[in-house]
Amino acid sequence: MKLFDVVTVQDALQKMKENFNFNLETETIPLTESLNRYLANDIKSDTDVPHFRKSLVDGYAVLVRDVFLASDTNPVPVKIVGDSYMGQVYEGLLDNEEVVYVPTGGMVPNNAEGVVMIENCEKLNDQDLLVQKGVAINENIVEVGEDIKKDQLLYKKGHLVNYRDLGVLAGAGIKEVEVYKELVVGIISTGDEILTLEEDIKDAKIKDINTYILYGQMKEISCNPIIYPPAKDNLQEIINLMDKASKECDVVLISGGSSKGKKDETINAIESFENSKVLIEGIAIKPGKPTIVASINDKLLIGLPGHPLSCAFVVESIVIPFIESLFEPKKERYVVCEFKYNYHKARGREEYLSVYITEEEGKLVCTPIFAKSSMIKHFADCDGYVKIERDLEGINQGDLVKVNLF
Repeated sequence: MKLFDVVTVQDALQKMKENFNFNLETETIPLTESLNRYLANDIKSDTDVPHFRKSLVDGYAVLVRDVFLASDTNPVPVKIVGDSYMGQVYEGLLDNEEVVYVPTGGMVPNNAEGVVMIENCEKLNDQDLLVQKGVAINENIVEVGEDIKKDQLLYKKGHLVNYRDLGVLAGAGIKEVEVYKELVVGIISTGDEILTLEEDIKDAKIKDINTYILYGQMKEISCNPIIYPPAKDNLQEIINLMDKASKECDVVLISGGSSKGKKDETINAIESFENSKVLIEGIAIKPGKPTIVASINDKLLIGLPGHPLSCAFVVESIVIPFIESLFEPKKERYVVCEFKYNYHKARGREEYLSVYITEEEGKLVCTPIFAKSSMIKHFADCDGYVKIERDLEGINQGDLVKVNLF
């Protein structure tokens, strides 16, 4: 078998979609627990929001015709006939040249046509008011259902709930939501040099970095990551961990050992399983070429490069898009920036380039981070990345590029 018969990122995603199906189970949970979970059905509003006409400002509810010509030089006298209190229904109606005080968010009289801001009025006493600025029809009034209509579709099945959505759902009277159960993702790091967080640094050994990057990446897309102990470069130990993780998890991510060095055992471990299948043995991406996609125990296993930057970008390019495709792909978060330097790359593979974003002379400028793939601090400090398509030879200084934000 020849390692690194590479495929494109798009082909890798397609192979994964063709070979792996997931029986996604659901559960109903309280609204407060739904943050960062995928909705399992469409959600419609149970009520109009607001369900009563309310004031957008502190001021006086008026009939527009009474104050239409009001100005600083031509104040209009009116009578104060009541107050609308927060959280209480105001049942009175306005007659000619009558006004009612309404706080921000308070209910306006049913026939009110506008609300004059309090700073555009002069209160002479408890009953007499001078209005110094007119208003238009419905100015400063929020109508019934103006924000959300009853039975309005709020979110589609597969939507990933964020903190802003919680407010919308609460306002619409939603107490519980049905969500998909989280995919369980097993995380394994390999290498004789890898230390756990509890172990002291010694000799030429390093702390396990990849496990915690992968953990965070999976948490962000509503997965349940399980961390397994690091495996030494020992074939049987890797096989044992692969077997355990694949039986306990929906997806297994294993970093290190996917290259072609003497101690890289990922392929050998995969092939030891009955009915295992290696689908991909290299992706045309930089960094991250030595990536393996395989099936063991009928579960998806992805062998990731050992260098943290390479590992993270492979997850960004194929793992996250694949998992999100099971639900609803998240909306891209990006800004367009001017590229600061000329940058050359070889044709034939996509490249993911970390960048800083700064503002210079009123425009956004992105500067590439020339860091080796084992350098994690530069990656942590960057603002985003530029994806350079495989058929391009680089980016010219001054080109406008899309920076994908983390």
